[in-house]
Amino acid sequence: MKKTTVFTMLMLASSLLLFSCATEVEKTPAVTTEAFSLPASNGQLARYPVSGFDYKSSEIPDQPWERWAKTAQPIVKGIIDKIPDGYVLEVRGHTDARGPEYPEGDKPGNNKISTDRAKAVYDALDKAGAKSSKMTYKGVGSTQPIPGVDTKSGQQRRVTFAIVAK
Repeated sequence: MKKTTVFTMLMLASSLLLFSCATEVEKTPAVTTEAFSLPASNGQLARYPVSGFDYKSSEIPDQPWERWAKTAQPIVKGIIDKIPDGYVLEVRGHTDARGPEYPEGDKPGNNKISTDRAKAVYDALDKAGAKSSKMTYKGVGSTQPIPGVDTKSGQQRRVTFAIVAK
């Protein structure tokens, strides 16, 4: 019986020691930096596409643009100001999958339409004071659809933003 009591006491002491060490949390002060985070910035930019473009049109829709400009433009401008050397903000135009990707007969092609959309938003940002040598534009046609959305849906007609290497 004495052996059982000693053994139980040793197990209890070991358990207390083990659990007290395991629950000890080292406290470190919070560090705040103005460091640029590429994944975080791209994640933030992904939440603010410019949408609502008419079929085959690169004209920025008034209502969606006004709403976008109020909420997203300051965020985009703030990110542009923090982009490190060697990177640029790419304004990307997209189309739905209707029509040819490249010019065909009298059809301009999705690549041209998407490039024109990207340029329209690029110019609007520039005009609104977000001018920067760290900003560029590109059309990707219908090659980067929104996952889970019909490729011929109007939701695919949009402009997105991403920070990419120069």
